[in-house]
Order: sequence, then structure tokens, then C-alpha cells
Amino acid sequence: MAKKLHYGEMIAIAENILNPARFTEEEIDKQLLLLCINCPDPAGAMDWIVVEAMPPITAKELVDRALAQAPRDPASLPESELPATHPLRHMKVDQ
Repeated sequence: MAKKLHYGEMIAIAENILNPARFTEEEIDKQLLLLCINCPDPAGAMDWIVVEAMPPITAKELVDRALAQAPRDPASLPESELPATHPLRHMKVDQ
């Protein structure tokens, strides 16, 4: 289970992802997964953050765009879009 994040916590994590210098790669990966699983479309958020988020973008803009995506359950996505072993496929948010 993953912690349910509030908007401010999501922005703080997005800031860490955008400025990862003080974190290890493993720490950033964990924060990225936590941020994405708290979005309506976790796999879409992952793609958008990793592939399309180009500077200059603020952490707030990044979170707002990720939250604006239509809901999709990562467990229902085809393996061509999200590998069967991807952590997002098996994560759930605490309610």
C-alpha cells in the first residue's frame, strides 16, 4: 500500500523529481512511483513525467497536468503499455 498524498505533498515530491541532486536514483524512483500512484492515471502520469515534462515546468504545473488525466486502472492496461512486472500495476493507495 502507498500513502495517500495531499496536493502539497505531491508538489513537494514533484519538486524532488525535478531537482534530484540530493537524492539517490532509488529514492527518486520511489518518490516517482508514489506520486504516480496518487494520480487518476498512474501509468499516464509516469509517461508524462518521465517522457514529456521538459523544463521550464514547475512542480505545481507537473502535478496539475498529472491530476488532469482521465482515470485508468494500471492493472487493466495491456502489457504493451505497462509491463506485467511494473510496480504501478500492483500498487494501491491507502484510503
